[in-house]
Amino acid sequence: MPIDTAPDSQERREVERLLQRASVGHRELMVNSSQLGASWLGVFRKIEESEVQLTLELNDVQTLFDAGDFCTVTFNYDDHAHVFLTTVKRSELGQQGQLDVALYMPDAIHTAGRRNLYRVPILRDLPMAVRIESVAGFSCSASAQDINTSGVRLRLQAQDFTRFMIGEDVHLTLTLNDISVHREADVRHLDGRTCALGLHFLITEDPDEKQNTGLLVREAERSYLRRVNRLE
Repeated sequence: MPIDTAPDSQERREVERLLQRASVGHRELMVNSSQLGASWLGVFRKIEESEVQLTLELNDVQTLFDAGDFCTVTFNYDDHAHVFLTTVKRSELGQQGQLDVALYMPDAIHTAGRRNLYRVPILRDLPMAVRIESVAGFSCSASAQDINTSGVRLRLQAQDFTRFMIGEDVHLTLTLNDISVHREADVRHLDGRTCALGLHFLITEDPDEKQNTGLLVREAERSYLRRVNRLE
């Protein structure tokens, strides 16, 4: 099934209203960059001309973001964690060594589970191939729906979906262009309505697999953000 990433005007207005409310009290937030593998605490400054303005506290990782860099922003509002993915418009050093950043207004904000990081939607035109194998030796192809460095959600054909059980360990091979990832994972949830499996990657000590997983997630982020922010 295609993933619809076209912005909905009603949802976009809700996004702007939520961020306006968050900026009034200079609400605290965290910005994460998977490109740099680092996070920074900060606050909302204001929402102006369809951009989100933040001030970040630099830490051991000091940087000026380039225009087009992508990042994830997480903040709490009404006792819920919220997260959105977007790209940088500009950044400059502010007062007292802080960093002032302007982000493109996101098209959507998601409520984040406390134990789950934001998963990047995988566009249908991203040529990611997935193979999943059960402990019983059954294997089949699957379609990746979203991904992060902790796990992935797959959609299977109905006859293949019934071959997997909650809690079982599986082997995954994910390939995108010249990036290939081989990971062990366990099945965390089953969705019989869409024949989808929610998988959590098991810990690996292989530095190449860790690096390739990050590269794969980064390419999914890049593709998604180019579509959402119309950078292509």
